[in-house]
Amino acid sequence: MRRAARTLMAGAAAFLCASCGGPGGSTSDVPLTAASAYARGHRLYETGHPREAEPDLRRAAALDSTMADPLADLGAIYFERGAEEKDAARRADDYRESRGFLARAEDLGYADAVMYDRLAEICTELHDARGFLKYARKSAERYPYDRQYYNLGVAYFDVEDWPAVVKSQRDAAEKFRQSQYIGAYYRQMARAYMKMDRDQTAERTLETGMQAAEARIAALRKGGTGAPAEEIRRLQEDRTGMLMLLKRLYTIYREGDKLTQVERLLKEAGAQK
Repeated sequence: MRRAARTLMAGAAAFLCASCGGPGGSTSDVPLTAASAYARGHRLYETGHPREAEPDLRRAAALDSTMADPLADLGAIYFERGAEEKDAARRADDYRESRGFLARAEDLGYADAVMYDRLAEICTELHDARGFLKYARKSAERYPYDRQYYNLGVAYFDVEDWPAVVKSQRDAAEKFRQSQYIGAYYRQMARAYMKMDRDQTAERTLETGMQAAEARIAALRKGGTGAPAEEIRRLQEDRTGMLMLLKRLYTIYREGDKLTQVERLLKEAGAQK
């Protein structure tokens, strides 16, 4: 009798494990808790199997609503899927799904720098300027570095908060004098001043920004063959952008000599025929 009972229990346990097994998985790694479901889903995602990972990650999130990690992984999966999607409508759907997961993860205390970058990019793709500002501000508060300050300036510009653009980019220019974004800070400030009809201040800002960008380029090139090409390219692009703004101002105010000089510099930079 006891032997028959043990046989029956063993058969039931085997049936239960077999009914829970996932595709390609063994009964030994069947996820029975939120933690184990997340562990398997995360492992699948990390090894390049996002679609196979999704059911386990969703199960983990359903089993434990306080776990942020499964939501972060799901947000990453849909973000990457959206980035690869060619159809605009499906891409927008993937980005919305990603934003939902990442926002829930953030509400639970998840505050990874990459997550904020993705949320900001999603909001930009979905033309949500207020959302972009929300996450750019949070990112700059938690990670007060040069790129985050640059993104914050862009976000303020998108919502047409010109004084905030000036303040954030002035603070950045003072904090990060050796940054590859130094030209961008001054360029954004000048654009905001022009929006406020403060063209003379914009002109002075651009002249200062040109000097800062040129000094940084010179310092990087002085380092020899190991100079970071990407940083130099960024500084050169911002320098060209500032020259274009100066050209606009000199054209409006008919400052012929200054206009001629700017056009020469643009030609040397390869930005004007």
